[in-house]
Amino acid sequence: MPGIQYKLSWDEYGQLTADLWNNLEKKLQELNLKIDAIIVILREGVFTGIPLAYKLNTYKVIPIQFKYMLYEGRNEQKQITKIPEILYKLPDKPTFLLCDTFPAGGNTKKLAIEEFKKVYPNSKFVMSSLIEDKSADKLPDIILRVHAVDVDNEYNTNHPIYKRAGVTNVLYTLLPWENEQEELAGPDYKEWNYN
Repeated sequence: MPGIQYKLSWDEYGQLTADLWNNLEKKLQELNLKIDAIIVILREGVFTGIPLAYKLNTYKVIPIQFKYMLYEGRNEQKQITKIPEILYKLPDKPTFLLCDTFPAGGNTKKLAIEEFKKVYPNSKFVMSSLIEDKSADKLPDIILRVHAVDVDNEYNTNHPIYKRAGVTNVLYTLLPWENEQEELAGPDYKEWNYN
């Protein structure tokens, strides 16, 4: 497997965020959907969710975090932050915009939805990510998924930004804020020191 081949610039990331917003705005209008609040899956979901919060003209942004941590030689997913106390009113059947940036297997969004369903049992979710998230189709509470970059089953893309960079597979790229060693530590079963 090749290593990292390209790191997206902040300008390129901004272009992808603009693509995501255009796709989201179009779908929301087509389906006459209203977003009641935004859920950002920390850490990287904030980079997608905050620009969309401004576009949607809302302050209702709710963070939650899960992290794969090395434990006894294997990766184990842990919930790092709980849903904070919400000081504003949401409808009985809220529609949440669930924001991530680079979804993979789907376990994190599944856990986030499970946590929110405990508090908001009648909620529905619009999944928003920069990279296409095919695993979202398996979750019945996701009523719509929107993304900026189409990928095939092997994560190959022909998005213009990746084509200009000479990279065909999104797995071999880093987002502007990412640290290569940290990103590869989990898949390589190495501990990453956050201190």
